[in-house]
Amino acid sequence: MKAISPNLSQPYLTVDAMALDGSDTYSLSGSQITPRGVCVSCTEEEITSLHGSSSFETQPKFPVLMISLGLYFVSGEVVELETQAQIQSIRRVSQQEFEVHMGFNDMVQDGYRHIARYIVERDALTE
Repeated sequence: MKAISPNLSQPYLTVDAMALDGSDTYSLSGSQITPRGVCVSCTEEEITSLHGSSSFETQPKFPVLMISLGLYFVSGEVVELETQAQIQSIRRVSQQEFEVHMGFNDMVQDGYRHIARYIVERDALTE
């Protein structure tokens, strides 16, 4: 069997998030990305788990998470970026789904350049 790079018709984004305490990692569906942050869709259980299991009174309302971004380009190139992200807002989209906006903290070197390249390619294909 031969492994090949898939030819994608559109670029896509994956986001893996983990609480700083090192608990479970969750693969979330990334819906939007900007140079300042990312928006993901998740369930109430994922939000609760990422917030941590210790006392909510001692934790900040919106915790900092470790995230791994997967930027998949049409050419087959994949760029993975690891950074911390601060949850900025949580909005209920439906009964089962939430939209979580996170801002990047301490982005890796050249991370913003890869994100900008991803946005340019995504926007060029949607025109």
